[in-house]
Amino acid sequence: MKFKLAIAVFALLPALVLAQNAPNMIGTWTGTFNATVMGAAAHHIVPNKKDKEIHFNKVPFTLVIDRQEGVNFSGSLASKNHKEVILGAIAPDLQGGVMVDDDGMHTFKIIDLTTIQNCYVQMSKPKVAACWIGKKQ
Repeated sequence: MKFKLAIAVFALLPALVLAQNAPNMIGTWTGTFNATVMGAAAHHIVPNKKDKEIHFNKVPFTLVIDRQEGVNFSGSLASKNHKEVILGAIAPDLQGGVMVDDDGMHTFKIIDLTTIQNCYVQMSKPKVAACWIGKKQ
């Protein structure tokens, strides 16, 4: 009897995990991207940089998520030089997810209710690889 109960509990675990609520992403998240950039990018404007020149940059960002339905959300990402639309989805394990903006892709990990770890990749010119810790305000 105990064996059958254990099997039933393990069979229900995936359903219980899916039944959990997605974390609330709505709010304003701030942080500083540490970026490696080849050329000049919309958020990473550095005067006199050539297309193939690599430089390192730190740029303060604000991520505002203003809509969320379940595991899907949208908002904007802004630096002092540029603002763009963000579309996002939280992964089925509710531990992180992906976002896309005008020209690149983000992957993020939810550290706790007020902290995310986010990395960004842009493959088109200019190329950008960047990561940051975002704190919810």
